[in-house]
Amino acid sequence: MTALNQANLGSLSIPVPSYDRSQAQVGFVHFGVGGFHRAHQAMYIDQLMEQGKAADWGICGVGVMSFDLKMKEAMEDQ
Repeated sequence: MTALNQANLGSLSIPVPSYDRSQAQVGFVHFGVGGFHRAHQAMYIDQLMEQGKAADWGICGVGVMSFDLKMKEAMEDQ
């Protein structure tokens, strides 16, 4: 399986962001970054960024529960 990271993003055969993700600025903090958040809120923010409308709406995900460590480790390389 190919790891998802910035280095191989362009070689994937799936839709990837066309905007410069390094230019995104944190606009809000979201406590808990589970599947529901990524499938809904983060997806809508990504769509806005694709339209050039939300570069200042970057998401800072914060995990405060002990089980959040597993998600952090899974997403760290991404």
